[in-house]
Amino acid sequence: MAHNARVLLVDGDEVVRASLSKALLDGDVFCDTAVSARDALVQLGQRRYALMLLHLEMDGAESVLDCIRSMRASHRPIVLVTANVRSPKDAIDTELVQIIIRRPLKIAEVAGMIQACLEFVPDVEDS
Repeated sequence: MAHNARVLLVDGDEVVRASLSKALLDGDVFCDTAVSARDALVQLGQRRYALMLLHLEMDGAESVLDCIRSMRASHRPIVLVTANVRSPKDAIDTELVQIIIRRPLKIAEVAGMIQACLEFVPDVEDS
């Protein structure tokens, strides 16, 4: 895993953000959290992330995906999305989103999945 890999957790659920953030930090993964799409857009403009976990059903999620879509491919984070069981799969851009995780989330499993994805991320410069 890249020693400077950083994760952005974008979810409106405070319990999910707090528990997943703690699980990642316990595994030595640095992460930032965003409570809204607007907050996520600000953070994406300030820092380069190796991976982003986005709750697909929060207001403004598509604007966050548009932001990622507009980045150079080499600067795009790995994108994991969470969605409820009844979310339409056809609304998901499969070229942009690498993994879809159905809710309810099992925090330890999601943290492990994120850590496994980060194993393949090289060190990057913040730019």
